[in-house]
Amino acid sequence: MGKYILSLDNRSKGFILVIVAALFWGISGTVSQYMFQQLHINTEWFTTCRLLLAGSLLLIIAFKNEGMHIFDIWKQKSDAFKLVIFGIVGMIGVQYTYLTAIAHGNAATATVLQYLGPGLVTMYYVLIAKRLPTLKELLAVFSALIGTFLLVT
Repeated sequence: MGKYILSLDNRSKGFILVIVAALFWGISGTVSQYMFQQLHINTEWFTTCRLLLAGSLLLIIAFKNEGMHIFDIWKQKSDAFKLVIFGIVGMIGVQYTYLTAIAHGNAATATVLQYLGPGLVTMYYVLIAKRLPTLKELLAVFSALIGTFLLVT
C-alpha cells in the first residue's frame, strides 16, 4: 500500500492522511475509555506517556527531515517562552481534560464536549475584545453546534 500512496499527488495524500488521522483519533478515544475503565490506568500517567511518546516521534521525524534546525526555536527567548506556554497550557491542558472526561464519563461524551470548544473559545474572544462576533465566527460556531447535534442524534 505504501508505494501506492507515494505515487499520489499531494492533494490525494492529504485527503488520505486526514481520513487516517480521524480514524486513529476516534479509535484512540475508545481505546482510552477501555484502558481507564477496564484496566484502571491512571489518567495523569497515561497523559504524560502519550504526550512524551508523541513528542519524541515528532522530534525524530522532524530531525530526520530538518536536522539540527529543529532546535532554532530555542534561540529566541520570546519564541521559546510561547512554545513552553503552549505546551503546558495548550497541549497538556487539552489532552488531560479530554482524557479525564473519558475516564469519568465515556469517549462519546468527551467528544461532544470537545466539539463545543470552538463556541466557548469564540465567546471568550468576543468578550475579551468587547465586540460582536463576525459572520465567519458565527458560521464556524453554528457549524460546530450542528455537527455536535448530528453526532449526538
